[in-house]
Formats: sequence, C-alpha cells, structure tokens
Amino acid sequence: MPHRRPATLVAAAAALLLCTTATASVAASTGATADFVDLVLAEGGSRCEADRVQVGAAPPATVAIDADKVDFDCRGDTSFKFGGDAAFAFDDAKGTATAEDVRIAARKFGVTCTYEASRVTLERDGATREYRGGPIGAKKVGGSFLCPGSVNLDSAEVVFHQ
Repeated sequence: MPHRRPATLVAAAAALLLCTTATASVAASTGATADFVDLVLAEGGSRCEADRVQVGAAPPATVAIDADKVDFDCRGDTSFKFGGDAAFAFDDAKGTATAEDVRIAARKFGVTCTYEASRVTLERDGATREYRGGPIGAKKVGGSFLCPGSVNLDSAEVVFHQ
C-alpha cells in the first residue's frame, strides 16, 4: 500500500495557499491598505480635520485622494468638504507636494460656496511626509451671489502615513 503522507501535506499546503490568496484578494477588493492621509484645513476660527483617509499609494508616488472618502470633522462657523478628488505629486528634491486642482465646498451660516485653487503647493516639514502651506487663494466656481468671488484658506496640512 502506498504511503499517503506526501499527498496529505501537498493538499494542506495547497489549502493554506488558497486561503492566503483568498484573504489577499478580499483585502484588495475591499480597499484595505496601509496607506492613509490626515488632512487639516483652517480658516479664521474654523478648523476641519479628516484622519486616516485611505489612499491607494504612498509618496513619492502620486497620491490620489478620493473626495468621497474624506469626512471632515469641523469646529467653528465654517465647514469644508472636498468638491472633487485631489492628486498630489511629490518633488522630494524641493520638499514639496503639489496638487494641480483642489475643489473645496465651504458652508458658512447656511450658505454653501464652492472654490477651486490651482497648483496648490505645500512645503515638507524636514524629512517627514508632513506638508503645510497657506494662505491658499481660490476662485469661486459655484454657489449663491452671497459667496465672495475669491477667498484665502489660512492654512492646510497634509500628513501621509504608511
């Protein structure tokens, strides 16, 4: 009678491999990632923060931030939300992160105004992946006649994590 242990070991190894592959596939399909970003926007006495927003890459690769995944927690009389996705490209030699277009909807006293800033460049803090900038000027692209034609965001912070 032939010895069956090698077949049993091969079957167990195959089952383990299938389980590991299935777990990796589930993690990939659910968007599980170790890469995330923290965001802070401040204007006047208002401050909005979004922590641990999942992203699909880490610097120095271009990092796209899905507007639907950003849920700001705001304090003060102005609240913000992204009006569209934003993508940051990195220049490590200059220590900068640049987004070509950033669209932000601001709500203050019941009025929502949407603004867009072009070529938003944030400066890196030392050798970290923490970037800060401001003031950042933006032009009105939507909202009521009560919305100013342009505004300045006092400051923005973006911290990338792996």
